[in-house]
Amino acid sequence: MNPNPAGLKTFIRLFAYLGGVLLLACLLSPPLYWIGSSLAQGGILPIVNGFPFHRYFSRSVQISAVILLWPAFRGIGIRRFSDLGIHLNRLWKNDLVWGFLLALAPLVALGSVYLLTGIFTFKSQWEISGFFRICGTAAAVGTIEELLFRGVLLGLALRVMPRWAAAILSSACFALVHFMRTSRQALDEPVGWLSGFHQVPLVFSSAPPWPLLGWGILSLFLAGIVLAYGTLRTRSLFIPIGLHAGWIVGQQSLQLIARFCPKPPDTFLPWVGPNVVSGAVPTGLVPVFTLLATSALVWIYLNYAAPRRF
Repeated sequence: MNPNPAGLKTFIRLFAYLGGVLLLACLLSPPLYWIGSSLAQGGILPIVNGFPFHRYFSRSVQISAVILLWPAFRGIGIRRFSDLGIHLNRLWKNDLVWGFLLALAPLVALGSVYLLTGIFTFKSQWEISGFFRICGTAAAVGTIEELLFRGVLLGLALRVMPRWAAAILSSACFALVHFMRTSRQALDEPVGWLSGFHQVPLVFSSAPPWPLLGWGILSLFLAGIVLAYGTLRTRSLFIPIGLHAGWIVGQQSLQLIARFCPKPPDTFLPWVGPNVVSGAVPTGLVPVFTLLATSALVWIYLNYAAPRRF
């Protein structure tokens, strides 16, 4: 283990940061809901019309995480990204583009097989504008989540534990956080200042049943390992951002144009299961093989296509 007498203090401050994020999200979500609803009713922001409160709460968590990031850095004693093991990357454009392609290509192949075998069938109607929304989501979510999980969490873990342990910890957190979803049911009462706090006990209420939950955690954990490997090898976040965005574009594009058909949804398990997290790869052994294919392609790219970095 890396000797670091300040390691325990770092983790205590990290948990304080997470608690602050949750508290701020509880306070922010009601006014964001009121503002969003008002703008939607006035026709100024129709895209959020009908958004339930739990979606505002989820977005408030992400906003709070970004707002409190810099104060948390200062409290932990981090003054620059190099303190987290993140450095300038002269190949950042290559890493971003190739990461995107290496994630997207196997998913396109997987989606094609699904469509040819009837596991997914084309929808009768879908809007091409949905692809623009998906690309925007991929860019935003890929950047924010990689900053938090591979930049902050992995970087902090590297200060107090070996690389392999830090990669496992960050990947496990990455997988579990995706199932921290509050109930999608409408509230029984009007949104008030305490509505955000009422969401906290429901944080895992929308998790899928077993064994879909297990397959979903496995897929996301493997994805996290690939993302951590890319971060550790390049000492930057560009290849994981590209990979993350490629997975989101591939999976959400398939959901845009087609639907999962098997009834019940676990008909083909353990080989194929439905998508249990928005934007994540589907569940089952076949998608796991797709993730392993991406990891092999990333290894080839980093060791042969662009090996000279530092």
